[in-house]
Amino acid sequence: MRHVLRSPRLLIASVGLSAAALTFTACSAPAGDSVPAGSASESSASSPAADAQSPEASAGDASAELTAYEGIVGAPPTESVAVPEDVSAWVVSCGQSQATCSTPAQGAADAAEVIGWESNICDGQLNPNGWSACIRQGVAADADVILVIGQDCSSFQGPLQEAKDAGIMTIGVGANDCDIDGGEPLYSGTTTDFADMTSEQWWNTMGELQAAWLIEQTEGNVKLLDVKFEDTRFGPWMNAGLHAGLEDCEACEVVASVNLGNQDAASGQLAPKLSSALVQAPDVNAIAIPIDGWFMAGLSQGIESSGRSDELSVIGAFGQQANLELIAAGQGQDATVAFSMEWNGWSGIDTALRLMADQDIQPAGVGMQVVDAEHNMPADGEAFAYNPEVDFTSAYQEVWGK
Repeated sequence: MRHVLRSPRLLIASVGLSAAALTFTACSAPAGDSVPAGSASESSASSPAADAQSPEASAGDASAELTAYEGIVGAPPTESVAVPEDVSAWVVSCGQSQATCSTPAQGAADAAEVIGWESNICDGQLNPNGWSACIRQGVAADADVILVIGQDCSSFQGPLQEAKDAGIMTIGVGANDCDIDGGEPLYSGTTTDFADMTSEQWWNTMGELQAAWLIEQTEGNVKLLDVKFEDTRFGPWMNAGLHAGLEDCEACEVVASVNLGNQDAASGQLAPKLSSALVQAPDVNAIAIPIDGWFMAGLSQGIESSGRSDELSVIGAFGQQANLELIAAGQGQDATVAFSMEWNGWSGIDTALRLMADQDIQPAGVGMQVVDAEHNMPADGEAFAYNPEVDFTSAYQEVWGK
């Protein structure tokens, strides 16, 4: 099935999220119990109030402080959309070796199966050549829609243009189009999480929540090993949010930094590089890791073998089940800013459906909450679920008529 493509404008409005919009209570206050999204709490680990709060909270209410454990939580679309038949979906995983890539890819494939579409997952192998090859394989396979997981348009403009020329719909799932750099958009559309929050602000918030948790854990005395990840746009955005979150903490400071990236993960250099940075910075007591999958690629073992695991507060991001097990066991990771990557994949299919039906792309509502051993931790063996839980798969199937 072939569709006429266009370049729709996404429904994303800027809300001006910045350090000024992030409200903290006293740095040394104890953490409170987890509470439903959108309600107030006494926890010191705070996330954006006013402009970027849960849909349940009143927009613009500056008194509504949200804790890191509440985070921000949305809801899936409620507007129905038609589901065409005989559609083939080609899912480009950023790298199947990383759960942070394979999980949303599988989510998209599962959603496609629910609506009766044929789907294939291609392993992008954590590098631009792999992503380009996968897109071109989708074109060669005459797919109707190609969904690219977590990678910005700038990494493979040529292949995206080839797909566009072939009349194939392309969806950036958790990705940015080329117009963010002043160029022409090449994706047919990209997923969005909240109507009042840009992609940059969403990732800023993740870094801010990391900062809030670290401030609480160190009683306002963060001595940060600053981990920089610059392979993708979201890495610097998260890092900017982390720094913004630490600005108002007078005793908090960055004492060392290290650059880590996809190539380090692929070559096994993550742990050696982090271990070397720790040796050179004996005062470090806090680390914020931008990708949870890195713990499984050696960081967990590296932190444990450093002999300093007990004195380090370590928080990751994304919230994979394997990482929740590390957190529960206290094995090199203490917390994560979790969101449902499966939901992210389902939102990619919904975005494709909206474009096929000539509808506006609907915000997915994918939010985030901090999980540590005492807060928001699911039962043993269970994947992360929001508190309160959001049944996004049933919600999507309802609007899809399935």
